[in-house]
Order: sequence, then C-alpha cells, then structure tokens
Amino acid sequence: MVFNYTIRGGPCLNANSHTTLSSSDITCYVGRDKHENEYLIKYGWPGDMWFHVDSLSSAHVYFRLCTDKGPAEGIPIDDLPVDSVYDMMQIVKHNSISGCKLASTKIVYTPWSNLKKTFEMDSGTVTYHDTKLCRYGRCDKDRQRVKELEITKTERVNVDFYQEMKANERRIIEKKKRDRNNRKGDDLGLYDPIQDDVRTGRMKAVRVGDDESGIDKGLAELEGLSFAKTPQRFTPRAEGVAGGAATDEDPATNAIKPDDPIWVNEANSRTSEPSVNVSFLRARGYTALDAAGALDEQTSSNNARIAALKLLWQNGVMNSTPSASDSEIASLEEVSETRKEEKEVLQAIFGEDDGVCFSDDEALFDSIFPITSYEAPPRYELPPPLLLEIYVDKGIAPLYPNEPPVLALVGGGLPEALLKELTNRLRTEAVERCQEEPGDPQIFNLLGFIAEEVDKIIDEEAVELVVQRKKRYAEMKKAEAERKSKEQLDQPTQSESAQASFKSEEERRAYAMSMITKVKGTMTFDTTDEDLKKKQKSKTRYAGVSDQSLIDDLFK
Repeated sequence: MVFNYTIRGGPCLNANSHTTLSSSDITCYVGRDKHENEYLIKYGWPGDMWFHVDSLSSAHVYFRLCTDKGPAEGIPIDDLPVDSVYDMMQIVKHNSISGCKLASTKIVYTPWSNLKKTFEMDSGTVTYHDTKLCRYGRCDKDRQRVKELEITKTERVNVDFYQEMKANERRIIEKKKRDRNNRKGDDLGLYDPIQDDVRTGRMKAVRVGDDESGIDKGLAELEGLSFAKTPQRFTPRAEGVAGGAATDEDPATNAIKPDDPIWVNEANSRTSEPSVNVSFLRARGYTALDAAGALDEQTSSNNARIAALKLLWQNGVMNSTPSASDSEIASLEEVSETRKEEKEVLQAIFGEDDGVCFSDDEALFDSIFPITSYEAPPRYELPPPLLLEIYVDKGIAPLYPNEPPVLALVGGGLPEALLKELTNRLRTEAVERCQEEPGDPQIFNLLGFIAEEVDKIIDEEAVELVVQRKKRYAEMKKAEAERKSKEQLDQPTQSESAQASFKSEEERRAYAMSMITKVKGTMTFDTTDEDLKKKQKSKTRYAGVSDQSLIDDLFK
C-alpha cells in the first residue's frame, strides 16, 4: 500500500525550460512504512526523484514523471519545477515524526538511481553512490499548504511494484522506437530526392575526402613515410586480441620503451605471445601463467578461450556463489524470458551509443558495453576505450540472472595489474548482487559500479606514483651523498699528491732546490714573526715557489 498526493507542476528550468508540467503529469507517492520502502527502493523507475529529511527519520517520498511527458530518462534534478519541489519538501517534512515538530528542517533529494542499498543495512536505510548528485533545501513549516496537500491524499492497495516497473520499461522501449522512426523521416514516409542527394553527397565526401582540406593534404604527404620504428597504438579487436602491425620480423617494434605508457609496452609484449588465446586472456588482466594453466585444462579447442575465461572468473567466486535447491532455481524458460526483457531495456538505453554491441539473435544475450563515463588520465596518452564484455550464452552462465554472468574488462589504457584488480572488485560486486537480489537484472547496475571503481583505481594509482616518485628521489639523493663522501675519502692530500708526482725522493729534493734558487733576494729561514710582517708589507716578490709543502718537507 502506498499513499499518493497531487502536487503542483509548473515550468521546468535550465535546458528543459520549454517543458511545462501539470499536476496530471506528476505522481507523488509515499511508502507506508520502512518495510514497504524496501519495495520502493528496489523497483524504482529511471527518472524518479527521492526526497527525505536530512539526518532525521521520515517517510520516503518519490517524484515520478509519466513516461510520455519529457525525456524517457526523466527531468534532471536541477530542472524540476520550483513549485513541485516546494510541495515535495512540505510532504516529506509533514511525514517525519521529528521533522513535523520543527519550524524548519533540511531536506535532501537525489535521483532514485543514486540510492545505494547494501546487504547489511536495516529496512528502509539507504546511502548514496555519489554525494555530488544530492541536492539540499531548507523547508519552513507551511500549515496552509500542508492542509491543501492532505486533501489530495489517496491510498493504493495491493500494488504490484515489479509489474509496474516492467510495464514502464516496455513503454520506454516503445517511445524510443517511435522517436527513432520519427528521426528517419516525416510521418508520411514520403521520398525526398533532394534530401537523398544531399545525404548521398555527404556520405561520399566522408568516404573519399574532398582533396582540399588540411587533413587530406596531410595524409597525402604522409603516404611515403615509414613508421616501422614508431611505437604502435593498439586498439582491441572484437575478440580482444590487441591489434597492431608488430611482427617477429621487427624486434624494435616489440621492444619495451620506457617513454611509452605501460599499456603500450604490455600490448607490444602480447603480440610476441606464441599463443593467441594467452594474449586474449592477458589483455583482460590475467597473468600469462594463469592463462596457460586455464587453457591446459580445456579438452576441446572449440571456443577454448571463453571456457578458460570462465574458469579464471569462477576461480575467484568458488564457495561464494549462493547455493539453491532445484525448487528455488527458475526454469530455463523463465530465465530466457528474463534475459530477453533485460536485453530490450539495455538496447533502449544504450542501443544508439558508439561501441555497444548486441547479438542480432534475440535469444542470445552476450554483449559489449563501453564505459562512457571513464576518462583516461593524460599519462595514458589516448588509449582505446574501456569495454565490458558479458558472456552468458552457450552454457557459460546458463542460469543468469540467478547466477553471476562471466564478465571481462579490456582496454582503457589500464595496465594488466589494474585490470586484474578492477576485475576482482567487479566479481565481488556481481556475486553480492546475485546473493542479495537473485533473479534481478544486474548489467545496468554493474556498469555504474565499474564507472565508480575505475575512477577510484585511477586515483589510487596516481597516489602510488607520487609515493614511488618521492621514494626514487630520496634514493637518488642518498646515492649522490654517498658518491660525494666516497670521492672525498679517495681524494689524496696535498702532500700525498706532491709525493705521487715524483718518481723518487732524490727527484723531489732536486725540484725543491731548483725552486729555492729562483727566489729573488736572500731568504733566511730563521726570521721572526716581526720580520715576516715587514716583508709582507714590502714590495719584495717571490717567484716560482708554488708548493710550500715541498720546502717544508725538504728542510725538516
């Protein structure tokens, strides 16, 4: 049972200012208690907005926009009508035991998709995936408006939240299909030869170039150049093998170069792998030793790499997959129907994105999704996109979504070690979701999880690089200090250097005597300190005596 309120609409803000919502376009509903709030959290719709009193217990109040009004994904949180937000805040404040007694309370609201629910949380308790998506507002008590809203309050009983969610997903798919067909031409479907010629000319220009732009001239000038020794930039193929022109005939191309990013050197090293299947698994974060061991256990060469990938994936989830009896496991027909529904939803959401790959066969679920929110750091130097590969068909994960699918991550410029770490975290999340919500679709939520975790891993790597840089700098300073200290110890003294420059003692004494004979004037060696001071003031100059230590040694 849920309670519905009728709230005011109004003109939307920012980019949706052309849209004006009426009360009939909006559904405001409130959970009866914390147990029913669990169903609202679990079966929310894309575009729903969640309202709650900040730091106090209160009802969970949701703002929902009907599918046929506005974009399929809903109105952005910053574009909601002002009057609608005001009414939502009054409702959530009034339905708080502590908040309704206060003159003013702080309200938090965020998209339903930003709510995070973990297994250990109590009923009705949630947290957020990203606090940056939360908005806050101050709500002052308005008794008159609350009375008006309470008059519109209605009650719905025996609500099937799951069926409503599925019906909404089908409406979204149909709406997107209609929008896609409308973009292809007018509603009458008339043939326009002028527009057809324009499109044909544009397509031809894209294929062959116009021979006048700077790009075409630059390509023409580069035709005769050879880039055999230039480090290759690799783009993963569909089967996951790193592309590139490196071969065994050009060892300089495959050589590790310290100036290149780590992923480039690793891609170069994978091209020299004797086994293509090992290279396939290495590109997904598994070591060559583990990949070779998994491949050795495959008795059939047919699709051996996927079977080995499944084995490596399941090695991390052994004794963690929830056990279920035959009565608890859905039939294959139900599993197949659930997969078809999930595939339709994913196609409606991501079908037009670049890099997304679905099978043309409706019965097959295997697919590839790019992590579009991932931005590689500058140190990776324009790597290929980060892709999530999903393997379910052909007996790989026959009970999905009642068991975790086999997932693989490739690309993104992430070193193999970081890909392995990200895969381990993804595996743990997939198993936990399967335990907490068996039979529910997982792919959409796992894509959001990957987008969050890859940013964390990049930040952790940046911190580690700073620590390593400081450590190397300290080691360099220490080595330089040790080198200077050793040079000072090894440097001979002035007397030692003088002695080392003569072959014998007689030669040294002869040199000293020759220096003395060049002295102008008479030099006595029994002078007092006063005589020395007088001589220093006089204009007498001594010529040639540059090594006083020789003289001192001679007359000792």
